[in-house]
Amino acid sequence: MKRIICAALAAVMIMCCLTGCGSGRDPKYIGKWEADQLTFDETTSSEFLGVPISALFRFDIGKDGKVEWKSPIDNPVVQNANSDTEIKWKETEENKIQFTVYDLTDNNKKETMELVYRDGKLCIEENDSLITLKKVDEFTQIDIDKLNNAAHAIQDYGIVN
Repeated sequence: MKRIICAALAAVMIMCCLTGCGSGRDPKYIGKWEADQLTFDETTSSEFLGVPISALFRFDIGKDGKVEWKSPIDNPVVQNANSDTEIKWKETEENKIQFTVYDLTDNNKKETMELVYRDGKLCIEENDSLITLKKVDEFTQIDIDKLNNAAHAIQDYGIVN
């Protein structure tokens, strides 16, 4: 009888431990997110240098704790730009998550970014700027000609070497 009670108690304790070790990720964060507005110096826009802001900030947040940055640019250089990085997310407090970008070539190098969940959107606040991201079923289609024109303009003005 003692063995049965001990075995039952051990099974209950193991179940409690396994339940307590679950990731507990809030499903409101999981899915596709893309930027819909950029506010800088009290000016709000849905474009940056002629490029829709949704083309610059789009993430697929997974329930496994990983994040994928999704570029709309169909270019092997851009598509492989993040091959040396890994992005993970976790909830740090109620309505706040943190992205941690790990440099896979340098185990000691990582950067973090905090996102606040407010009114159904994720917000990235940095100094005088605010980027809001909305949850979408599918990422918005982007006019590739607009992207190319913006890239040429940036290059022509020497913003990018």
